[in-house]
Amino acid sequence: MITTPIPIFPLSLVLLPGADVPLHIFELRYRAMIRDVNGTSRRFGLIAPPASTAEADLPPGRVGCIAHITGVEAMDDGRLNITVEGAERFRFDTYVDGGTPYRMAHVVPYDDLTTADDVLAAAEARVRDVATRAMRASMTVHDAKADLPELDADPRTLSFQVAQMLRVSNEVLYDLLADRNPLSRLERVEAMIREGLGSIEGAAELHVRAKTNGHHHGPPPD
Repeated sequence: MITTPIPIFPLSLVLLPGADVPLHIFELRYRAMIRDVNGTSRRFGLIAPPASTAEADLPPGRVGCIAHITGVEAMDDGRLNITVEGAERFRFDTYVDGGTPYRMAHVVPYDDLTTADDVLAAAEARVRDVATRAMRASMTVHDAKADLPELDADPRTLSFQVAQMLRVSNEVLYDLLADRNPLSRLERVEAMIREGLGSIEGAAELHVRAKTNGHHHGPPPD
């Protein structure tokens, strides 16, 4: 549950619910923020300002995501390496004076519109299929031996999880973050994967062939 006001970290990175992201904290004010929240809720709001917008001019209505701290590594010079997991979304309202060196803000919960599970089922199945194919092909190209990442059971979170795996712009990720229709998100993610699926599967097939070229598998010659 979001309690307001919350500490806000404006950053040119779009955090999606369910995503695990490493962050390097070097500014003094945000070091203080991490120290403060790490001893209490371990949560702060991460929000990407629009392009060319100063953090002080963050527009009301901008959507962000609660970052839950899952790990902290302190360096000798005071800098921090942390890992966060995206939690629930929020809509920025206004900054408030919290008496802290970092920014505090009033925010409003930002939830999905109600969509029946049976409506999502077909889109969810398609996304699972194409995402699994893309991950398997990518691992083949990179000779990765690990198990495939486990996909989330919730179709609403699945759309975010798969989107985080894609190499797309901040603008595209933000559009997905702000999309309150899970069916729309699933369909958009599916389309993005399909756009590059043929290429990555073709590359995987060529990689497998290349690894076997020039190898003699029969008995040695007399």
